Amino acid sequence: MRERLLAAWAQTAAVDHHCHPLRRPQRRITATELRSVFTESVEPRQIAEHVANTAVFRDALRRLGAELGCEPTEEAVLEARAARDPAVHLLALLRASGTGTMLLDHGHALAGAMDAGEHRRAVPLPQREVVRLETLAETLVARCRSVGEWLEAVRTELRRAVEGGGAVAVKTIAAYRASLWLRPPDRADVAAAYAELRELATRTDVRLQGEPLCHALLFDAAEEVRRLGVPLQVHCGLGDADSDLAEASPLGLRPLLGGGRFSGVRLVLLHCYPYHREAAYLCALHADVHMDLSLALPQAGCDGARAMSETLGLCPWTKLLYATDATALPEAFLVAAARHREALAFAFAELVEGSVLDEAEAVDAGRRVLCGNAAALYGLEQWAPQ
Repeated sequence: MRERLLAAWAQTAAVDHHCHPLRRPQRRITATELRSVFTESVEPRQIAEHVANTAVFRDALRRLGAELGCEPTEEAVLEARAARDPAVHLLALLRASGTGTMLLDHGHALAGAMDAGEHRRAVPLPQREVVRLETLAETLVARCRSVGEWLEAVRTELRRAVEGGGAVAVKTIAAYRASLWLRPPDRADVAAAYAELRELATRTDVRLQGEPLCHALLFDAAEEVRRLGVPLQVHCGLGDADSDLAEASPLGLRPLLGGGRFSGVRLVLLHCYPYHREAAYLCALHADVHMDLSLALPQAGCDGARAMSETLGLCPWTKLLYATDATALPEAFLVAAARHREALAFAFAELVEGSVLDEAEAVDAGRRVLCGNAAALYGLEQWAPQ
């Protein structure tokens, strides 16, 4: 059944609703660079000594060896890659990934990443932008004297990005900078924190962090996002090393789900693992909550397929989205895409074999996850894959 489902979806071009820009094509990359896109660690020793001994990396080598026609070893993959034209290699792996449309967060880009214009020229796929809220807000501190002026400037720039620039979503990384256990901030604390941030901005690069400012920004932006009619993507669960996983559960987002000033805000919970059950619970209760398992697929290895099955135990498949969260190298897109489709086939095959769905229903549900749900949520009808 899994193989039949995968074959039925083979021509379905996916909407990758959350990913990051690719680097400018390079003929040669190092082993460290290859390993780095299959881990969230930035510790040199971890990458040098341990990443090669993970299920996700060994699986990546197997898939890349098959794609490049070489042995599934790191050395062979790197040599075979270097023998190809870099631009041809990039496009070949993206085609093999089944990607049809890319929603890109350029606010997080590794060294050498293409900017939005370069990316559109180098990658002949439909692309739309996702605004990274905290990164945008940091650029406005130097010119805004008060916290009220700063929040208004953020709202203005969000309107400009969506209404003038065609951005289709806003993303928050509050989980990296504070906590997802949202609390209405005290105004005096917010003003004091902003004054401190302004003072620091005169001496060093601005880094927005701490609950008073991050939560004030998120609450204010959520209202603007609702007015603009675009989804608010929220990093949840696993991620970069500067995130406190204990503070990254989506259950802390309940203040945004109580109606009132936030009624109609469409939340998209990104990554979620190991809180995918909690995310699925919120999707089962609230019409305006959606989720994905990006990054968990592939980085959770075989557990990613089990997470997909557990997610579909509660989450309506009309609320589940496809994404890779891939960045920098086309190898990351290829591997994440393959693991995602296989996990989807694993989960829906279980439902067919358990007589919950018939095969035709499973095929249709999988296509919705791969492209239909995102096309509807982000208003991408004209870009939706055929």
